[in-house]
Amino acid sequence: MEAVVFDLDGVLLQTEELWDEVRETLAREHGARYDEAAQRAMMGMSSLEWSRYMHEELGVPEAPEAISALVVRELEARYRRRLPLISGAVEAVERLAERWPLGLA
Repeated sequence: MEAVVFDLDGVLLQTEELWDEVRETLAREHGARYDEAAQRAMMGMSSLEWSRYMHEELGVPEAPEAISALVVRELEARYRRRLPLISGAVEAVERLAERWPLGLA
């Protein structure tokens, strides 16, 4: 083995729930509906896809680009306050870094 490459979400950080929370809050603040079906529909979508979905299907009035920017800005603020680290992630990275170069996919 020459190096170890980590995926970020689901391996080092648990971000999916936070993304859902931020998108739901934005939708509700703008009087848009948000339910479990919307949450499932957006899972795995790119930023362009889910922001367009929020605009076209959920009724958030801002343009998709603005929706994406608002969500990302709020996520950045939350990450600065507290990263949603997966238990054991820091220790695993530290131990592996003692032996191999590390990367992030």
